[in-house]
Amino acid sequence: MARTKHPAVRTASRPPKKKLQFHRSPRQRAAQTGGASTSGTSGRGAPAGDGAAAAGRTKRRHRWRPGTVALREIRKLQKTTKLLIPFAPFVRLVREITNDYSKEVTRWTPEALLAMQEAAEFHLIELFEVANLLAIHAKRVTIMQKDIQLARRIGGRRWS
Repeated sequence: MARTKHPAVRTASRPPKKKLQFHRSPRQRAAQTGGASTSGTSGRGAPAGDGAAAAGRTKRRHRWRPGTVALREIRKLQKTTKLLIPFAPFVRLVREITNDYSKEVTRWTPEALLAMQEAAEFHLIELFEVANLLAIHAKRVTIMQKDIQLARRIGGRRWS
């Protein structure tokens, strides 16, 4: 017996629920709709026969499901080779730390700062990779502070 294709059964679509707006004053509502109209006609200029426009409904903007945009950003960032930390704040941090250790060292070559930033970002990425594996091992998807602490402890001298 040959298999046949069954068309999808569509259910009757329900009208969308009306969203209640509790936090707006009448003045804000009037400003949003274009002000109160004193004449008998509507200020929108829409034909009276159009049900959706007459009810004042606007088409909802597209909204991605939770996690979709995050996964897209992860894929995009994994493809790039550029540095993720902005250069100017990193330089300020380096100058602040060197000022704590030595008052004489005040000048850095751009190449040295760039090398330090690349090393710092590589170090952080490695640390987060190990912490992510530890979170997955604990049957979680969220990295917690204890994962990072354990990753540093397991790594030994590499993370300190």
